[in-house]
Amino acid sequence: MSKSSYKVTALAIPTALLASACSPTDEWVRPPVMPEAQAQMVPLPGDTPSTAVHEWRQIPPQVAMTVPSVGEASARWTLPPGNPWAPYQKTTLLMTLDSVERAGTLPDVEQLEVVSSARRAASYVAQTGLPEGTMWLVDLRGPASVAFGATLSRESSEPVSPVMTFNNWPADNESIPAEETLSALVTMQPRLPGARQRSSVPVFMLDAWRLAYRYDHPDDETTDNRYMLTASDFPDGATLRARGIDQVIYVVESLEGAQLEEDDLHQTFLDYQAMGITTTIVDLAQLGDFQQQQLPYYGQPLYIDSGRITIISDAGFYHRARGGFGGTHVVYGGGHGFAGGYGFVFGAHGGG
Repeated sequence: MSKSSYKVTALAIPTALLASACSPTDEWVRPPVMPEAQAQMVPLPGDTPSTAVHEWRQIPPQVAMTVPSVGEASARWTLPPGNPWAPYQKTTLLMTLDSVERAGTLPDVEQLEVVSSARRAASYVAQTGLPEGTMWLVDLRGPASVAFGATLSRESSEPVSPVMTFNNWPADNESIPAEETLSALVTMQPRLPGARQRSSVPVFMLDAWRLAYRYDHPDDETTDNRYMLTASDFPDGATLRARGIDQVIYVVESLEGAQLEEDDLHQTFLDYQAMGITTTIVDLAQLGDFQQQQLPYYGQPLYIDSGRITIISDAGFYHRARGGFGGTHVVYGGGHGFAGGYGFVFGAHGGG
């Protein structure tokens, strides 16, 4: 089976990464299946958004486009300094863009079904009206989270603050496809609150790829561009209470694939629970079902088990990352972690 490779020609990638670029491979290899006896030895944490990545069969094709400069893209997505949610936004991924607009090639994420589903769900939420006193955490495949945030902010009658949490870079022979989310950021357009707008609904956009392939065994060839979020990446319970927020709506792609919060959100949700802030979990089908719902549905309460063991405290996870989590020398299935072999080739970097 052939596979698509990501070729980007307009990213300000560090010289060290440029020097390591290699030609894309021709074979699409699935990640290895762990032997049953060995799998039984692993303390599985339960179904979270990142555990569903093995079922993500769609690889978006490449499309040529004009890639905006880092300044243009940042102006599109960066919340104004006075916005109360601005301190939590991360512009890391946007910093891979060049200082000038350039022609480039990125994944056509509009071809992903989950992007269409996220946009449809967000549109329905905007039509029915956002519930009062809520913060949204949207934990989908990166471009779908961006589509949800952009659509909700544009179509809602209430001001919405989409908050980027993406904290990685594309890399040659990477373990997760950061360029998918980057493509969404440079092609989708949000509507941000004005500089004088002090009240808005926070919508945190997360990439469910970030903790993918947690039990796969490493090799020596790929940059591990996965990452974790921590409690400091989100407002604490006292801050939410002060802003009149008493409910967190946690959006996942499907409850068939994710019934628990992602491992790196566990402590944050525990803290919210201790503060009397309710967390509900809802999937895209529930949010976007026009025919069966008589009233808007924002999910079922999510009980956060204080005794749950997560990957965050699993020393084996960091050991499997060899070079260190977030470092180099991790590969899954003989190539790219996404189905085992994307290949990522960088073109010339022009600076600017």
